[in-house]
Amino acid sequence: MTSQICCYIFENHHGLIFNPDSIRILREKYRIVGCLTGNLPEYPRQNNELGLPLELSREECCVLADQQIISMYEIILPLNNSEQDHLQYLTEIDIEFQKQKIQNGHEKINEILLNRQSILQKKIQSFNENNFENDEFILSLLETNNAWQNCSKSLEENERIFLLNIIQQRLKQFTLEYMFIKLPIESKRINLQIRLITSEELKQNLKLIEQLRCDVFADLYLNKNQKYWISNGQKFGGDYLVYFDDPSRCHSTFIVTCVLRNEIELNSTIIPLTHLIARCRVAVNVNKICVLASRKSPISSDIEYLTINWNGF
Repeated sequence: MTSQICCYIFENHHGLIFNPDSIRILREKYRIVGCLTGNLPEYPRQNNELGLPLELSREECCVLADQQIISMYEIILPLNNSEQDHLQYLTEIDIEFQKQKIQNGHEKINEILLNRQSILQKKIQSFNENNFENDEFILSLLETNNAWQNCSKSLEENERIFLLNIIQQRLKQFTLEYMFIKLPIESKRINLQIRLITSEELKQNLKLIEQLRCDVFADLYLNKNQKYWISNGQKFGGDYLVYFDDPSRCHSTFIVTCVLRNEIELNSTIIPLTHLIARCRVAVNVNKICVLASRKSPISSDIEYLTINWNGF
């Protein structure tokens, strides 16, 4: 099965998804939270609200690829600029500018005619000359503008000429600098080279703790008894935060920390007792349950979980 959701893998082995429809599907249908990493075009200097693209962790990429929900691609660098790509981009910009220019023209004409009484009363007395040029673009707009066609019949000649000058001045203000640019959600490069990669390739050369995190995430995500929502848990000192519902509707219940135990030494752990106490106290203070996740044995893929409660002694 070929997935329709394209995920692009970069050097840090995290995936980026640029299509907003794909992001909505991942959130609503597959319980994938991810992390928005881009600035909003309207507010580029703030970081309180972020936008596209959505960044997926290595763990999210692997489990989605194994379930054939996404296809992972690696862009082959370097990217070579093509003259044809550049010309195509400029052509698309020019076409979009002409569309916006027409739309803006009709909006300005309607706005001027709506306020024509106040405009004529204030300025027509000081108007003595005809500066209107026979601009073909403006004339074509006026011919298709119903408001002008209906209004111009009741205007005197000097009023008509005056409004034409006002319209001309206003429309000249709309240049390329004021047009809206639609951000592309996919590359249209002719010579773009991508390579399909698998989750096995993404997991190559991982450290023991990174392998454990991937296995724990998959075990929680694919749990048959309960559909969990999982997000990054670094802000609370853990690896994952686990929710019973969409994170926009509820708080997380568990702080999961992945622990190497049997992989290092039999019946040992790399978490000092003082760190374990600190993690437990943090969980209690934020009204969550501290969970330690590890493998049952070095050769087993089964994950076991240990919950820790603080009794206040």
